[in-house]
Amino acid sequence: MLTRAQILLDVETKRDLEYISQMTNESMSSLVRRFVVEKVKVEKRIQTRKKSKSKRLTGIQSLLELAKKAEKIDRKYGSPDDPTDGSINLDHYLYGAPKKKIA
Repeated sequence: MLTRAQILLDVETKRDLEYISQMTNESMSSLVRRFVVEKVKVEKRIQTRKKSKSKRLTGIQSLLELAKKAEKIDRKYGSPDDPTDGSINLDHYLYGAPKKKIA
């Protein structure tokens, strides 16, 4: 369904539109609708990308968010018996290698 809209064009643009209309045998109204639809689609994509980029977290923000989530999980499921040397003795916990001494 189409709705009525009134627009003002500068003289040069109107002349160009009339020329294209004559050359393509398409009405000026149809041309304007088509041009506007194409431009609106492009602009909408651009604005959507800008909005999604602004919602993206930076690397540091992402790490901080992950750390907060890890702390919540640790508070909920962790226990005092959990190892605190996981990064040093990763091979021990994953593969059974001898434990390394913590200095």
